[in-house]
This record gives sequence, structure tokens and C-alpha cells, in this order.
Amino acid sequence: MKVSALEGEGTYADSFDYYLSFDASSALIYIGEDAFARGTYSGCDLTYESVVVGQGEEGSSVKWQLFGQAAIESAEGDPCVDGDDDWTGTEWFEIVASEDEEVLVGTEYHLDTHGAYVGETE
Repeated sequence: MKVSALEGEGTYADSFDYYLSFDASSALIYIGEDAFARGTYSGCDLTYESVVVGQGEEGSSVKWQLFGQAAIESAEGDPCVDGDDDWTGTEWFEIVASEDEEVLVGTEYHLDTHGAYVGETE
């Protein structure tokens, strides 16, 4: 899946290649070779969350966790998403720890996501 994310006010935009792996109702989402989120898949609906991720240097480090939900086209081709996209959803990052006074714990950043199926990998 080629997935694009856009923050509601347009201050952040990015594009990622998400690789999805399904085992019954469980799902793993990869960026490159690294699994970054796990979730559940039912019908057209995928919900997922990442592990806690951190960045920054001592005294200014920030940790967050990503949560997401999306409607995705099923492998059987059922029409789950309106329009040309094969993925439409929302992701949000929640700040879970912060040493930076300007980044408050509990702050959430919301992103709209959409994407297109680009093929299968092995």
C-alpha cells in the first residue's frame, strides 16, 4: 500500500509504503522491513497501534505512540472504500512522555490517510 498522511491544517504531509501481513484477524504493518504496528482486521476495517517510540537527546526526549484505523479494500475485491483509493483512515500520535516543556504529555496529532494498493510481495 502506498499511503499518504496529511495533518488536518496541512502543516505536515508524508508518504509511506505500508506492507501488510495478515494472519486470520491479526495484522502486522511494516515500513520497509521493520514492523511498526500490529492490529486487527475485520471485514473492511483495520485498527492498529505501534509500540512506544522515542526521539531526542537527554533533557528534551519525547516518546509517542501511534494509533490508527482505516477502511481497506479486501483481498476478495469487496468495495470497502469510496472513490479511487484502496485505503482511507485516520492516524493519531499521542505523546506519552516528554522532557520538552513545549510538548505536553497527552497531546495528540491527527492525520488523515489515504492510499492505493500497489501489489503483493513475498
